[in-house]
Amino acid sequence: MPRILSLTLILSMLHLTSAGQAFSDTQAAEFLTQIKKSKPDTNRVDLLLKLATYHCFKPKIKASKADSALILCHLAESLSTQLGYIKGLGQSWMLLSKTLRDNNQPEKGKPYIGRSVELLNKYNYQLELGEAYLELSYYHPITLGKEIAERISITRQVVEAFHKAGNKQREGDALKELGDLHQVNGENALALLDLKEALKLYQSISFPKLQGVYYLLGSVYKELGDYREAIRNGLLAIAISESEKDSTALMSTIYNHMGITCYALNELQQANAYYQKALSIAKKNNDAESIHVLSLNIVPILLSLDKPTEALSFLKDIVKKYPSTDPSIRVFIASRFMNIYLRLKQYSIGQQYCNELLEIGAKNELDAPSHMAYYSAIIKFYLASKQYNEARKYLPGFEILATKLGNLKELSSISLSWFKLDSVQGNYGAAITHYQRYKNLSDSMVDESKTKEIARLQVQFESEKKDQSIQLKEKNIEVLIKEGQIQRNDLKQANLLKNVTFGGVALLLIIVILLYNRYRLKQQTNNQLEVQQKEITGKNQSLQHLVNEKEWLLKEIHHRVKNNLQMVMSLLNSQSAYLNSDAALLAIRDSQHRVQSISLIHQKLYQSESVYELSMPAYIQELVEYFRSAFSTGQRIRFQLNVEPVVLNVSQALPLGLILNEAITNSIKYAFPGDAEGSINISLQENTADHFLLTITDNGIGMSTHPDKQANDSLGMSLMHGLSEDIDARISIENNNGTIIKVAFKYERQESQKPALMETGIDNKLTSHE
Repeated sequence: MPRILSLTLILSMLHLTSAGQAFSDTQAAEFLTQIKKSKPDTNRVDLLLKLATYHCFKPKIKASKADSALILCHLAESLSTQLGYIKGLGQSWMLLSKTLRDNNQPEKGKPYIGRSVELLNKYNYQLELGEAYLELSYYHPITLGKEIAERISITRQVVEAFHKAGNKQREGDALKELGDLHQVNGENALALLDLKEALKLYQSISFPKLQGVYYLLGSVYKELGDYREAIRNGLLAIAISESEKDSTALMSTIYNHMGITCYALNELQQANAYYQKALSIAKKNNDAESIHVLSLNIVPILLSLDKPTEALSFLKDIVKKYPSTDPSIRVFIASRFMNIYLRLKQYSIGQQYCNELLEIGAKNELDAPSHMAYYSAIIKFYLASKQYNEARKYLPGFEILATKLGNLKELSSISLSWFKLDSVQGNYGAAITHYQRYKNLSDSMVDESKTKEIARLQVQFESEKKDQSIQLKEKNIEVLIKEGQIQRNDLKQANLLKNVTFGGVALLLIIVILLYNRYRLKQQTNNQLEVQQKEITGKNQSLQHLVNEKEWLLKEIHHRVKNNLQMVMSLLNSQSAYLNSDAALLAIRDSQHRVQSISLIHQKLYQSESVYELSMPAYIQELVEYFRSAFSTGQRIRFQLNVEPVVLNVSQALPLGLILNEAITNSIKYAFPGDAEGSINISLQENTADHFLLTITDNGIGMSTHPDKQANDSLGMSLMHGLSEDIDARISIENNNGTIIKVAFKYERQESQKPALMETGIDNKLTSHE
């Protein structure tokens, strides 16, 4: 019996976030709009990941789509790192891995998925960990040996993670994937356990799309030789798919599987019907690979039905419309043509395809199934065309390959070929030996009783299906009879309804009149409300105009106060030119510094949008620049600022400015005698909610007993203590490798002010090193 092919299909399409694969273009556009409006928080990270998923799972992803996905993933990664958003960071790395792997850069993608698995496992994000393990499994291709064993091991971890997360659908998906892998690896008993568990989970949540798991169960039962269950599960898969009008590649695969089973039962007409259905779906989807496989399965059916001419015309048409360059497909196509020409006894044309087959085998390294088909077709042709010596050349290689694969069916066929060859060439002893081996191998094949039982089960299933259809028709007839009775009752009540109708019309007119009257009253009320609203709007505009004028006047006041203070500084400067006393000059300069501290506040208020509030980072920065210029410190004294982005009202900012003036002036003048170098640190930090600490420290000589300094400091110290009391602050001064001045105060809010604290974060903090 000619070799029948199975369609290759990945049934368990698992995904990072199941909905992500189904994102539409409209949803993607909405994600982009929301990202533009969002704040830099975890919600933005989630939106970035959704949009990245949309690009990542686009069918036949292009380079531009991959670039978009990579950019979005890196943005999500950066923001997640900044926010400390563990789940977002793990998902960002997972999508980076998929994007790079899908674009043939697995060496770049694999480190990302390793980091994702480690992070999500550490913080116990089980659902996301399951998706990450799944992505990791794709780095191990489905090939027999070490790779598939590793993939099975990782998929078990996928199942465990989804189980811990309590997501039964994803756990079922993972078990279905695991069962598929066990079947590919030849572990059918394990595959059956996994698939049954997956089916149980799906049924517990009433999951409707069970055709995939039923198809796999049917395939496993067929491999185990339980054809009764193979047929039953295959028909269940078909019933569900047809009820959903499924036309995907999965439906084509299910029909092909049923065709293979029917062909094994020698139910040729039914096998052909299933193959034709599968072929129709494959053509709709323009799936060339599936078209080739199904066509190659249909040809043996036509030959078995003694239709070689029809088979030849059919196969030529397929090859013409869907040419293939795949060596494996070409092997099967050439072998099918050889079988057709053998049936037509046109050996010379068949020899051409035999030569083509030999050329394909010489130029290509064939996989196991196509290599087996290669040997089988060549040997069959040489025996039929009486080229016995040529057949003898290829039989040993065929036998070695079949023995290696443990294929009893082919070994039985090879023994029969040896028997025929030895009989024709007079090697009767060897012929008898090979025939005995052929019989022994045949006896271990499928029992004929199973075939009859499968046929009986299929007939029974079809009969039940017809009975259900008849019962449904009978129920429809009963429904029609009942509907007729209802119609007769309706006619009897028609006269009663006529009488009621007149009363109903009258009542309806009354209701309409009442509703119209209510509508008129509502219109009058609305007109009155509109007039009142216009009056309120006019008053609000007037009040807003007054508020704007007030703010403008306050700005002008700040401007003039600043100018007046500048004039005072100029007068003090002029006065200092006529003084000879160092103490007087020192007092004049100290006064100038204090005036400058106040003047700077009014200047900042005049330049800012708010006339009530002052940004402390900008103010302290400019104040420091002023002292460095006024005292010509150069690089001898370094200032280090660590000021949180706090906005204070004028009543607190002015005293704090003067305190800063006194503290910085004293440090510059006395902390570093001579040309000593040092640093002055200024810090303004929020310790607890609305409680701040202003700290001025230097690494100079500390508090001194110098008489001039004591005399001068008396006013400065008094000012600092007095100003601290004005704002209900606590001030402390101490020596510790220099002088440390601390001012602790509570932030005062005013009803007319906006919230003073701005958004905080590591990037918003003012840090200056000079």
